[in-house]
Amino acid sequence: MTTAVSTMIAPLIRRKIFASEEQAVRELLSEHIVRQIAGLRRKVTRFERKYGMGFEQFVAYLHERSNLLAAGRLSPQQLQALNQAVMQEEDDWLEWKVAREMLDSWIGLSEEIAA
Repeated sequence: MTTAVSTMIAPLIRRKIFASEEQAVRELLSEHIVRQIAGLRRKVTRFERKYGMGFEQFVAYLHERSNLLAAGRLSPQQLQALNQAVMQEEDDWLEWKVAREMLDSWIGLSEEIAA
């Protein structure tokens, strides 16, 4: 372990919060991973609630809305309103997609650390 990490962890070991550097790093890392997973799960759940559907359904919904824009059967006012809504939904799609990917990554790391 690097000197800087050892120096930071030493007070925790002296106060008997952790028995060893390895235990300190393992537990602190585990807690950090749990917090990351919880935060990303909350973010994914917020999108599911906002749109009333899962991500895969949302992708299909967004595709349908994009097709509606391209069809050219809307009035200028409807087209403008739908275009603005779709732009916001695409922003949400990207944020939701990234949150899901990061969640999978943190869960994978958690499993790797636990092994």
